[in-house]
Amino acid sequence: MNLKPADPRVILKLLEGRKDVITPLAEKRDEFYRGQTCIRCNGTALTKVANAATLFHANDPMPQYLMQCQDCECLFDPHTGLLLSMGNLGKAFLPAVPLLDGPEG
Repeated sequence: MNLKPADPRVILKLLEGRKDVITPLAEKRDEFYRGQTCIRCNGTALTKVANAATLFHANDPMPQYLMQCQDCECLFDPHTGLLLSMGNLGKAFLPAVPLLDGPEG
């Protein structure tokens, strides 16, 4: 099935005189994602992950992303707090005792 993109001029004409309700919702949702921390290691290096099964919900025009921590690699839903993949907590922290590769020459 081929989709033909709509002409931007036609879209602007159709939207003329209407109130923009999407931009404030998008900014609020973006602020929500930026304020998240990892629920396992409290890391702040998170990326949004799109999951087709949970991306859109009824009565919500904005997509709902999952979050994946770049430190411990866990995957969670920030909207429900549900941990979907535990990742590896050992990757998130530096060891208390430094590891040595071998005798220095």
